[in-house]
Amino acid sequence: MEKILSEFGVQPVLLAAQVVNFLILLFILKKFLYGPILKVLQKRKDVIAESLRNAEEIEKKLKVANEEADKIIAKALEEAKKILDDSNKTGAQILADTNTAAEEILQKAKEESSKFIEFERIKLNQEVRENIGRLVFVAFEKITGKILTEEDKKKLTEKSLKNLS
Repeated sequence: MEKILSEFGVQPVLLAAQVVNFLILLFILKKFLYGPILKVLQKRKDVIAESLRNAEEIEKKLKVANEEADKIIAKALEEAKKILDDSNKTGAQILADTNTAAEEILQKAKEESSKFIEFERIKLNQEVRENIGRLVFVAFEKITGKILTEEDKKKLTEKSLKNLS
């Protein structure tokens, strides 16, 4: 075997030294380079795994928050609809009450105006009777040339009023 090794130019002492150097280098690299690199890679792997777990938790929380937001929005819409319905009912009630009050005021105004018109009619009727009575007295005095006494005026007034009624 030595012959084969010497033909290839391999010297056993140098080969053994190179193997020892390789093992020392391998030990040094493993201890100071490969080990720390593996630790850094493991830390990164752990950080990535933790980040993925956090992302999943955040996604779950976001989904729950979205569901809650949807519920809140639905509830708010329902309350808004209820408030709108209530305000429409209240508005309709106020309108009905206002119409009723306006009708009552109008009815009272009609009654008052009817009373006023009746009062004015009676007053006018009285004035017309008085004026007719005076005209009758004046006409009678001018036609007959006689001045009427209070008793004659009274009788003539009663007679004239009976004829008018």
